[in-house]
Amino acid sequence: METDDDILAQVFAAFCEEQAEHRAAIASLLLELEQHPDHPDAREMIDRLFRAAHSLKGSARAAGLPGIEQIAHAIEDMFALLRQQQMHVTSAWCDPIYAALDVIGSLVDQAIARQPSDDALVDETVRRLRANLTQTLDHTPPTTLAGDASHHSNAAAPASGSALPTTGGEMSTIRLAIETLDTLLSDVGELMTGVMRIREQVRRIQDLSRLSVRWRRLWSQVRPLVAHYQANGDALRPVVRHLETTPVFDEQQSGLRHERDLQALAGALSQAAMLIDDLEGRLTAYARDLAADQSMLSTVTDRLHTQIRRTRMIPLRTIFQPLRLVARDVSRSAGKPVDVMFDDGGAEADRQVLDALREVLTHLLRNAIDHGIEDAPIRQQRGKPERGQVRVTAAVEGDWLTIEVADDGNGLDDDAIRRRALESGVLTVTDLERFSPADIHSLIFLPGFSTRSAANHLSGRGVGLDIAHSHVERMQGRIQVQSMPGVGCRFVLSVPVSLTSAHGLLVKLEQQVYAVPLESIHHIVSVSPSDVHRFEGRTVVLIDGRPVALVHLADVVGAGEGRYLFPDGVTRRHALVLGGGGERMIACVIDGIEGEQELVVHRLPFPLKRVQFVATAAILPNGTVAPILDTVDLVRAALGVRRAAAVAVSGADAQHRTPQIVVVDDSLTTRMLEKNILEAAGYQVHLATDGMEALDVLHRLAANGGCDLVISDIDMPRLNGFELTEKLRVSERFKHLPIVLVTSLDAPEHRERGVAVGADAYIVKRAFDQQTLLETIARLI
Repeated sequence: METDDDILAQVFAAFCEEQAEHRAAIASLLLELEQHPDHPDAREMIDRLFRAAHSLKGSARAAGLPGIEQIAHAIEDMFALLRQQQMHVTSAWCDPIYAALDVIGSLVDQAIARQPSDDALVDETVRRLRANLTQTLDHTPPTTLAGDASHHSNAAAPASGSALPTTGGEMSTIRLAIETLDTLLSDVGELMTGVMRIREQVRRIQDLSRLSVRWRRLWSQVRPLVAHYQANGDALRPVVRHLETTPVFDEQQSGLRHERDLQALAGALSQAAMLIDDLEGRLTAYARDLAADQSMLSTVTDRLHTQIRRTRMIPLRTIFQPLRLVARDVSRSAGKPVDVMFDDGGAEADRQVLDALREVLTHLLRNAIDHGIEDAPIRQQRGKPERGQVRVTAAVEGDWLTIEVADDGNGLDDDAIRRRALESGVLTVTDLERFSPADIHSLIFLPGFSTRSAANHLSGRGVGLDIAHSHVERMQGRIQVQSMPGVGCRFVLSVPVSLTSAHGLLVKLEQQVYAVPLESIHHIVSVSPSDVHRFEGRTVVLIDGRPVALVHLADVVGAGEGRYLFPDGVTRRHALVLGGGGERMIACVIDGIEGEQELVVHRLPFPLKRVQFVATAAILPNGTVAPILDTVDLVRAALGVRRAAAVAVSGADAQHRTPQIVVVDDSLTTRMLEKNILEAAGYQVHLATDGMEALDVLHRLAANGGCDLVISDIDMPRLNGFELTEKLRVSERFKHLPIVLVTSLDAPEHRERGVAVGADAYIVKRAFDQQTLLETIARLI
């Protein structure tokens, strides 16, 4: 029998899913009304807003979440007055509602994590909603909404462009938790692996049945002799003649035994031939039946896999709706009127893909509006409409999803990109001379690359496009940029619609087999010692005339240490050329190639999903597990290795400098945790308990090779993290030093201040994990 706690847990689980739908519906409808106040279905959309807020309030009460109930009640009151035509929708009126929806999401996360509700945050959110409500009532006269004359208060027709489509009949659907679908997909993955193993068994049986061919060939040679002997046994009987008239008994007996032995041998050979023929027939029949069963099982498994994949497919519009809010906020913050048009083309993709694309598209939208779209006066001078245009379109072709983000702004400044590349040392004058326009454009994806002289709160630190590029590459996709100066810029993303299967190349490092996604491999080259050169302190090999860093893959993934590229007796090795092209390519020497394989991708459970350089795993037909390598991490790590690879047994590793990091935190536990993580990743760590001590450490390091990065808490005695960052930014010596703030302060004003004082990254301890920290450092150093 279920207890009250069991029932409450079920109600809470249902609320967690339901509240997300209500918040998305409110945000979508409110944004539509804000942008189109004269919408013909405005009255119906307001009714739906009110019902969504009312439902959110009731479900929060049922789930035992009074804080969310209070916020939803305040939002409901605002929509009630909107229904009564006592106010109209403006951007200022909408702002606290959008903020309140975000607060509800944070409160739900706290409840899921079993953390106490932030009552102060609830009170402040409700106060802002009530204040906005009172202020609007005092200054807003009643208005008449479009479509009011013919409106019936209980109408429930769907609003045009709304986020919650309805159907005329009863929907035959059920709700499944994503964990259930993940479990089913994992089980199907095991089933597909079983099919692959059966296919391998079919091949082995077929190979076994073909062994009889060798016997038939031998039997065809000796069979005439056996038949001849059997037919002429008497004539072939040996005759022994002696001078004596009395026969010799022993010789006669010996001849008889010889005859019987030959007869027995001939009979055995005949029986063996019949047995082998029978064995061949049965093996052939078994192989045929097993192949038919395997084909049927493979068909059913593929169909089941496709259906489960489809259940995980989510319409692209689910991430387009939040992006409309992002575009609204960026447009207002940048002071640029922009119309953003979304066309999802009815496309769907796996939830895992959309989760990654959400951040990618957010960065691209921010850059399109802040970097791309010109200010209104400049647009007028160029004969363009005052309002900028950004279009986001999507289409699915086969197993690939293509998304295009295009704007009608400035386009890329090729000259500024070249200057920045020269100033930062990314390229030389010679490099620029042989670089095509596409190569120049690809430089904007490099870590820390930005043509802006100063960053603002929206962009300019060279991190956004690097993150977007890395996310797309991790999905084995591609991102391209096309630009026309003064006309606009276009980013085109191509990613798989699902990440549950992949094609991989199986490579061997010592006795372990790894899988490398084929989409990440540009070339497979054969390298000899004469092909290896030294360039700017690195071991390189020329690929298409360009120097590409050469490393042993075992050194990078930790499967070996200090491996020689060409040990004694080895004059040629295979190397995989990996990366995103241009300055992101590396060549990895491997110990052997096992062949190409269709892989069923298994997502790794915690804590294995935090293993460096391993993205996922696959089970091979022989039952062994092959880690699928994260080529983005591999390329970053290999390009970060300063020592040269040892070419021969007699060679020595080049001296290299270990990156120096200063960790500043008044908590001993946090300092030691971060110190252990960083030292395990190969960094040298120096500790400080507050900002004042950190300054002393930095000045001391400056006289001994310098510091490469600072990781600082914010809330510290004497000199806090914000103040430390400000002091470093005004210092001529440290103004370019990368600074990462790691703190428990998660309010928007804290993040904004972190950007304002000049921090390069802001990591919240609640969402902190080892991989996030290491990836952030890799981008900045």
